[in-house]
Amino acid sequence: ASSLSSYRSLTNMSSYFYKSFIKNNFTHKLPDSVIEKMIVRKPVDRNHKLHPRVRKIINKTTQPPEPLTYKLRELPNPDTTFSEPMGTQEELPFEVHRTNFGNLPVYSEYKSSGMRKLTVVRRLYGDIDAFKKELSKIVSNSDIYEKTGRIEVKGIHVEKINLWLRRLGF
Repeated sequence: ASSLSSYRSLTNMSSYFYKSFIKNNFTHKLPDSVIEKMIVRKPVDRNHKLHPRVRKIINKTTQPPEPLTYKLRELPNPDTTFSEPMGTQEELPFEVHRTNFGNLPVYSEYKSSGMRKLTVVRRLYGDIDAFKKELSKIVSNSDIYEKTGRIEVKGIHVEKINLWLRRLGF
């Protein structure tokens, strides 16, 4: 009776974790078909339970990536692009100037006591719309806000944007 109650409690738990336990303790009592049903589960789609606004955000940010418009360069080995830019290969409609210390002007900001996380790109010159369109491909269609003197991206994408800008030649 105790093995039956432990079997019932195991059927409700995650079967991948208890695979070895089930094989070792219940193989002589349960047929293989029951064990396979416990071990291999179909993934459960819980998107229908989400709020419509959350579902819209998930669908927007999980789209397949679009190809980039501008060609990226390979980083040199050893990587020296942290301190000095490689220079652009082609003429780009936008330009990002480095800071006085040679860093890329990409920062993370936390607002509303850390509830709102943003990535900020400053010192941007040229065609802002072309930059935003290309940036949206890099940051998985996250919301991009154009402010005076800066671009704000919803979420923390500092490493991705830094790598993208370095590979563009900035």
